[in-house]
Amino acid sequence: MTYFAEIAKRRQQYEDLAAQAVEIARKKGADEASVRISGGKGITVSSRHCEVENLEFNQLQSLSVGVSKGKRNGSASTTDLSLEKITETIESALNLCEYTSADECSGLCDADLMFKGERDLKVLFPYEEDADKIVQMAVALDKTGHDVAAQYHEQGLRECERTSYFTWYGIDSMATSHGFLNSTIESDCSKDISFIAEQEGQMQRSGSMSVSRDFAKLWDDAVIAKEGAERTLAKLGATQVKTGTYQVILTRNAAQSLIGAFLNAISGKLIYRNSSFLVDSVGKDVFPEWLSIKEDPWLPSGLCSFNFDRDGVATFPQDLVADGKLCTYLLSTYTGRKLKLKSNGHASGTTNLMVVSDETHTKDFDSLLSQAESGLVIESLMGQGVNLVNGNYSRGASGYYFENGKRVHAVNEITIAGNLKEMFRAIVAVGNDYDERYRIKVGSILLPLVVSGS
Repeated sequence: MTYFAEIAKRRQQYEDLAAQAVEIARKKGADEASVRISGGKGITVSSRHCEVENLEFNQLQSLSVGVSKGKRNGSASTTDLSLEKITETIESALNLCEYTSADECSGLCDADLMFKGERDLKVLFPYEEDADKIVQMAVALDKTGHDVAAQYHEQGLRECERTSYFTWYGIDSMATSHGFLNSTIESDCSKDISFIAEQEGQMQRSGSMSVSRDFAKLWDDAVIAKEGAERTLAKLGATQVKTGTYQVILTRNAAQSLIGAFLNAISGKLIYRNSSFLVDSVGKDVFPEWLSIKEDPWLPSGLCSFNFDRDGVATFPQDLVADGKLCTYLLSTYTGRKLKLKSNGHASGTTNLMVVSDETHTKDFDSLLSQAESGLVIESLMGQGVNLVNGNYSRGASGYYFENGKRVHAVNEITIAGNLKEMFRAIVAVGNDYDERYRIKVGSILLPLVVSGS
């Protein structure tokens, strides 16, 4: 029997066991208890030169328990789901409570914020569980990549370096001592391809991928192979540019990183620690007034859709930014209490996000190039040069230089720099070239930036 066919049965087993573990914790003296049981199964296959390079089978399960006695907390985990080991794990967590300090902000979420009922988010689909067939798919993608490499050989594409497939079913069941009992069950799958190109002794590597909840909706091999080949060839002939201020277009891939920095800056953990440049910014302008950021955890088949966070708090669609103004911080139960606010369902991070702008400031990619006239398109970012305390931003980058709205040559070994607070406000326009492969739906972003080159 396939794992998919047994998922409903496994869910029931996990929920029954989690509820039983909570009861054991209460009987042994816990004021509050939370138990999470996670399990899953998946396959990872990689192919190189049209032969299987690696084949991994993964089947995991674990239990973690958190308990509280007099606002003193302890936690422990185990991979052995026998009642004997679960009881020992609970006892270990309770013993740890004797060595921790009391924390008035700790504990289970407010009961009125718990998720109740069921909502089908359509995040579970069957995938191919036959390893031999997935191996054949990985090799077939590899062969497609080699055909494309031969097609573009004269332009400098040397070979399809590697392909891979990934599949996963996940079950996450949770029970608490104040009545929460539910599970998240999901599927994830992806395939990717990478190429190597060469010009005048300069080697470049890039690729493409497809990711989905539904195995049947992964992109066709020829589509990702063609995109991967074009991305790799586009890196050839790269040079630096002179240091200066340029009109910069962050492609939708690079724009993900910029929005990600914003999300990190509004995390409740940084806010209550006074470690973010966006402290005391709720209700204030942080982006242009024509830009908003919306979150939808209920998006059917979304890459990051879930009904409740790891605290059991119900998620809900909400605006993080509306008309340029910051609406809220990302709060878990604990960080909300530290800030004397209620959790808004972000103990597990953000869900599916959409960056939207008004009609005047939304452009297709070619229009962004025309509006900028000349500047840099940044396709990838490197390094960790983001200081969330003061907002200073400095990242290595690569892409290409353009004039009169047309590509001139590839660019690498440059650095883009600025201050995030100023960068967010300086955004000139946003592209409509969203990419369904990412949980953050954002098009390319046009803004002026200081670029350091030769």
